[in-house]
Amino acid sequence: MPGAADTFHAVAAMATPYLLSLLLIGSGLMLERIRPVRRLPGRAAIFNVVYMIASTFLQGVISPLVLAGTAIVVRAFGGGLVVLPAEGLGLVPAAVAYILTLDLFEYLFHRAQHAVPALWAMHSLHHSDPAMNVSTTSRHFWLEQVIKSFTIYLAASLIFAASPLIIFIYAAVSYYNFFSHMNLRVGFGRFVLLNSPQYHRIHHSSQLSHRDRNFAGLFPIFDVIGGTHYLPSADEYPATGLDDGDCPVNLAEAIAWPARGVLRRSLRPPASAQSPFIPS
Repeated sequence: MPGAADTFHAVAAMATPYLLSLLLIGSGLMLERIRPVRRLPGRAAIFNVVYMIASTFLQGVISPLVLAGTAIVVRAFGGGLVVLPAEGLGLVPAAVAYILTLDLFEYLFHRAQHAVPALWAMHSLHHSDPAMNVSTTSRHFWLEQVIKSFTIYLAASLIFAASPLIIFIYAAVSYYNFFSHMNLRVGFGRFVLLNSPQYHRIHHSSQLSHRDRNFAGLFPIFDVIGGTHYLPSADEYPATGLDDGDCPVNLAEAIAWPARGVLRRSLRPPASAQSPFIPS
C-alpha cells in the first residue's frame, strides 16, 4: 500500500506540467504587453485558463486507461525497434532524432486534423480563438490527446525505445509551443529555422488565403517539404479565429465542442415560448 510520501510524489508528478503551463501563460501574458500584435482585454486569457483546468481534469480521468492500453500494445510488439542511448556521447543525437521524429509525426497529425472532418470538428476549438495569445496554446479539445496517444505517440514508442531522460527532453522542448502562440510582433525573417509567433499566426489566420498553411510545431522545414510553407511579409500579422466567427460562448460549449450545435438547440427555448417580436 503506498505511503504518504509516495502519494505526494505521484500528485507532484501529475501537477508539475499543469503548474508549469500556468506559469508560462502568466509569464507570456506579461511579455505580450511589450510588443503585442493587438491590445487584448485583460479577460482574454481567462476563458482559456478555465477550460485548461476542466480539460486537464477530464484527461486525468482517462489517462490511466490510455497509458495501460498503449503499454499493452508496446509490450505485445516487443518494445521499440531502435534502442536510443540514454547517456554519454550518444545522448545528444538520440534526443535530436527523437525530437525530429515526433515533430514530423505532429506535423502529419496536424495535417490530418485539418483534412479529416471528425478530427477538424475537435481541432477547430483551438482555431476558434479570435484573440490568439499564449493561453491559446492549451485550448485543445480534451479528446485530442487521447487520439494522439493511440496514434503518433504509440508509433514513436514502437519505433524508439527511449529512456525517461529523452522523453523528458522532448517534453521540455514541447513547451516552446507557448512562445509560438504568443500575441507578439516577433518573426524570424526569411530563414525560418524555428516556428515563431508570426509564422504560427498565419496558421491561425481567419483569412482564406492563409488556410492550411504553416502546420509545423517546431521546425518549418516540414512545411517546406510538405508544400504548406507560407513566408509572411515583414508586417503581416492577420486577425485570428475561424472564418465564420464561431466561438464557444461558455465552458459547456467548449467541453462539448463537436456537439455544440446539439447543445445550443437543447438550450434554446421552444418556439411557443419566444416572443413574436424577437427574431429566432
